[in-house]
Amino acid sequence: MHLRQGTNGYVNGALLHSTLREMQALLLSPRFWGALLAVSAILGLTGPFGTLQQLDALPRFAYWLALAFATFTAGYLTMRLTLAVVFGSTGSRPLRSVVAGMVAGAPVTAIVVLFNHLLFGGPFPSAAALGALFVNCGLIAVAISFLVAIGRSPQGLAAKPVEPATAALPPVPTAQPSPPPEPARPPLIDRLPHAARGKLRYLSMQDHYVDVHTDKGSALVLMRFADALREVGDVKGVQIHRSHWVALDAVAGNRRKDGKLFLKLANDVLLPVSRSYAGAVRKAGLA
Repeated sequence: MHLRQGTNGYVNGALLHSTLREMQALLLSPRFWGALLAVSAILGLTGPFGTLQQLDALPRFAYWLALAFATFTAGYLTMRLTLAVVFGSTGSRPLRSVVAGMVAGAPVTAIVVLFNHLLFGGPFPSAAALGALFVNCGLIAVAISFLVAIGRSPQGLAAKPVEPATAALPPVPTAQPSPPPEPARPPLIDRLPHAARGKLRYLSMQDHYVDVHTDKGSALVLMRFADALREVGDVKGVQIHRSHWVALDAVAGNRRKDGKLFLKLANDVLLPVSRSYAGAVRKAGLA
């Protein structure tokens, strides 16, 4: 079910919690701060939009660093919430990027205007100037949204071309056994923040979200539980409850409590086994 049945019922603590967790993982990334400092240094040295003449070097760098951080944070949060509310897990990549970017252009424009007004003073820009600024900010946000979507998608990387074999190559006298191929990463992992992408442990359904747990952390993903099960890929596991799925190698044992069967996972996590899935659990050798 997508987020179309009233925003007040869906833009709740779970959605904000999931978005803020993604933002927290991003803010803890050295790559993010490296890129932010590099962009701020370039803008501080070149001094676009008159800042070269109006500000000294250190205040100019601080201005661009603060502005870049504030606009990116506001734009990122707005884009993530917009995509969840308007599209859920549907919609083509170009349409999602355009809608999310143009919506994010509004808070980004407001931040730029307020920054400049507080720092340089003077009247607020006219309606025409404000509209032009909004279009520019929106187009930049659309481009950033599209690049983020490509970076999060495994299809965003181009396949490496394979050169054809030629007849001049000599025959190989002894065939060497090829190493087993590396298992493909489950598509579900690509939906997680980078800090939580690891070996899949278990899934739990929470309202309209799936709580995905790996050996590196966990994250809430807005999707149906049935769709999440299809995206576990080749990971060997079993559904033990209508709201729980576990990877076989994540189970450390089992125990009974008040006549009910539970599977024990790492960190003393206990997941219930329902009667309808007890046969599958026994067949998997977990009970």
